[in-house]
Amino acid sequence: MDFVQDYATLLPRLLPASLANPILTLLTTTLGLTRTLQTHLAPFLTRLLTQPDIASILLVVVALFISMKVLDMLYRAVLFWINLALRLAFWGGVVALGTWVYTRGPEGFVDDVQGLTAYWVGEYKKYSGEIDGYKRQKEEQIRLQAARKGRAWP
Repeated sequence: MDFVQDYATLLPRLLPASLANPILTLLTTTLGLTRTLQTHLAPFLTRLLTQPDIASILLVVVALFISMKVLDMLYRAVLFWINLALRLAFWGGVVALGTWVYTRGPEGFVDDVQGLTAYWVGEYKKYSGEIDGYKRQKEEQIRLQAARKGRAWP
């Protein structure tokens, strides 16, 4: 610190006043803050070093605080990217829908939607029928097993 003060007196001679004055102000403010922190924190640090229990508790609290801050930053980053992806998907869908309506026209768009609806309703009915058949087949298997064991199935 003393060497900084020694060289600080040379600044007005070596630099123009417009550059030396802000540097000197910054330097004196920094040195004042450093001395104030040293005088107030030195007893605290001495106490921490002489009583390791308090130091270890304080270290754990600081580590916990820093880890929570890092986790908060990671959480915010993940939420940002998820939000960005959802917004891109939404606006991409809006643009795709608008392009579809623009290229096919309103009547063509309605025809396409009706055709897609009919196709997917048919697929739904087909798979519903398969599921119902599978359920009936399972019920028959259960009835046969119950009949073999001598119990009647309702």
